[in-house]
Amino acid sequence: MVPGIFASLAFVLLFASPAFAHNPDTSYARIAIADDRIEVRLILDLFTVQKIVAVDADRDQQVTRDELRQAAPALDLFLRAHVRLDLDGQASPLGEPSLAEWPRDAGDALAAKDWHSAATLIAFPFRLPLKKPAGEIAITFDVFDAFGSGHTVLGAFKYRGRSEEVTFTQPEPDYLFDTAYAVPGAPPRPEPSLFANLRRFTKLGVEHIFLGYDHLCFLIALLVVSRFRELVKIVTSFTVAHSLTLILAALGHVRLPSRLVECAIALTIVYVAVENLWRTQLAYRWKLTSAFGLIHGFGFAGVLSELGLPTAGRVRCLLAFNVGVELGQLAIVALAFPLILLLGKWRHCTAVISIAVGLFGLGWFVERAFGLGFMPV
Repeated sequence: MVPGIFASLAFVLLFASPAFAHNPDTSYARIAIADDRIEVRLILDLFTVQKIVAVDADRDQQVTRDELRQAAPALDLFLRAHVRLDLDGQASPLGEPSLAEWPRDAGDALAAKDWHSAATLIAFPFRLPLKKPAGEIAITFDVFDAFGSGHTVLGAFKYRGRSEEVTFTQPEPDYLFDTAYAVPGAPPRPEPSLFANLRRFTKLGVEHIFLGYDHLCFLIALLVVSRFRELVKIVTSFTVAHSLTLILAALGHVRLPSRLVECAIALTIVYVAVENLWRTQLAYRWKLTSAFGLIHGFGFAGVLSELGLPTAGRVRCLLAFNVGVELGQLAIVALAFPLILLLGKWRHCTAVISIAVGLFGLGWFVERAFGLGFMPV
């Protein structure tokens, strides 16, 4: 019995760690271009900010507004040194910084459990006045040694009512935007190929489902009592439901407070885990999964909430991102289901895994509801 308990707990921990919530290793950038100025808006979560400066100066696992203000000079210095502008082939400063912007819907302190989520996105605005309009604007991100080789910066250039989205990575850290393509009558700028967009945002979706530990635990709780035919209906209903709210929320048609969404996601994990212990007939579960999928969709949308892309670009990105989420889910099912069948030979498998998952869910709910920080991050 003891080896089976350890095997089941190891199974849960294998898929539940590392404990990163709804923001993959991603930052955001908006470059707004006008004839008399360029405004660069860099958006990073606190997990990434902490790689630059130890903002949590007193190490109490919380970052306050005052701590962010104290760290602002060092953060501005790093960003101006590692995010470079070139105007018409000449190096240019990034511009003068404005006050860092505290996350919307956040209180006076941000707990460590949220540092790697969309709830702690901090905006750093820079403004560069221009004596004359710039023709070519190039931006280079020299941040990947500090942030990690897997980091991604999702960017958008805005000029005269048009917007062009760009992805910056360590292999491709720079991009040149030519304003001549935005002049009426000029030939349109070649758009990235469909394959390039699918590859770019599908990868982001796959990374998100593997790093979204609460979604993983939700899937595990469903898998542990399901048969293959049931799994097909469950995964399909979950996909349809979360796709609906993902698109509605990311396009701004529906908005819910992030804390409410995160608490609700934690409760879906607790409910499914507890239900595994006292119900034996679960044929209807695909309907329940569909309802819960609507809630999880709002969580997925938090990843893309700060892109600032045009409607057409957002739809393309959302569809590709959703494909990645689905591929990630299928990969989890393919990896986990054979292990569950193997552990299923031990009669306490379902109970132990469900209890472990339920405890994770309960811990996350208490953290998110009361702003605590006792769970591992």
